[in-house]
Amino acid sequence: MELNLATLPDYLRQRHAEIRIFESETELHIEEIGDGNLNTVYRVSDAERPERSLVLKHAPPYIKILGPDYPLSTERLTYESRALDVYNQLASGSVPAQYNFDAEMAVIAMEDLRDASVLRDDLIAGSIDIAIAEQIGRFMGSVHSHTYIENLDSGVVQQYKQQFANTTMQAITADYVFTFPYTEHETNFWTPGLEPDIQRLKADTDFLARAAHLKQIFLTMQQAVTHGDLHTGSVLVQNDTAKVIDAEFAFYGPPGFDIGLYWANYFLSYFSHQNTLDVQSALKTAVVQTWRTYTTEFGVVDATLKAQTLQNIFHDAVGFAGLEMLRRLIGAAHVKDIEGITDIPRKLSVERAALQFGLTLVKQHQSLRDVTAILAML
Repeated sequence: MELNLATLPDYLRQRHAEIRIFESETELHIEEIGDGNLNTVYRVSDAERPERSLVLKHAPPYIKILGPDYPLSTERLTYESRALDVYNQLASGSVPAQYNFDAEMAVIAMEDLRDASVLRDDLIAGSIDIAIAEQIGRFMGSVHSHTYIENLDSGVVQQYKQQFANTTMQAITADYVFTFPYTEHETNFWTPGLEPDIQRLKADTDFLARAAHLKQIFLTMQQAVTHGDLHTGSVLVQNDTAKVIDAEFAFYGPPGFDIGLYWANYFLSYFSHQNTLDVQSALKTAVVQTWRTYTTEFGVVDATLKAQTLQNIFHDAVGFAGLEMLRRLIGAAHVKDIEGITDIPRKLSVERAALQFGLTLVKQHQSLRDVTAILAML
């Protein structure tokens, strides 16, 4: 069965006993929601009692936005389902509840957070909730430390490595974050007028060497269960509570990657709010509090190693943050924080400042000692 709006009612009737939200005879209202590039997402509700609802996420055997000519394994949803299980176990309440996973059809039925807002949209509106940043820091710290290689026996580590050997999605990230933006690739695009800055970036041999080094860390450092795509568009906010979504890139890798991506999107928001000092100040505080709650939550069995472990994670996070910023400016996937700026001279000013900051983070990621040093460069 090909899943679409026409076939979903039959599919749900067949699976009602496993999903256990609707009865087989329930009249359903189904609508496609979300704007993801890879998967289709539907909201399904009881036509007579709309408050009874769920979200279905389906992975077609190709990249949704490009169509069947661009095949992609549906196994990506298997990794997301596994991540949801781990997250609910180690950081209860931090992700939507998972009702059912159908591996054969590549469908996850999960909790519907219908009244939630996307964190990115909140930041664009200038609404900065420090408590949300702290919750995400706590989420990352808990998951990373409880799955951290030095905290586990070899058997459990091997189990995590096998469960999250998400090599297909990891390879996509490696291309689109670490390689394609700095080559002549067909998916790259940027604001006209930014070309001189981009050419200088591509000719910077020190930067290219550091980007290659960070790519090797990303591909080879198997240290903890890592979300792999934790940005401000992957966080829903409802009733002052953060819920992390879209874990199809989850893999066993360097924990600094999650922190770096999350920070980078706060930094991009920071530059987009040029001349709005109170919002920028709140965003800087959010970055600080994310790290503080992370380090408080992150535990290491050998306490004497905690400081060094966190320093290594911090250095990785800074470098990854810089590369995430750069690829969001010149690579395939931009952010609407900046793309929504219609005044082109202002947009170019924002992008040049953000590009220079991202470049500096990459080149200095091993020498910066703490978050204060990062903020001092803003």
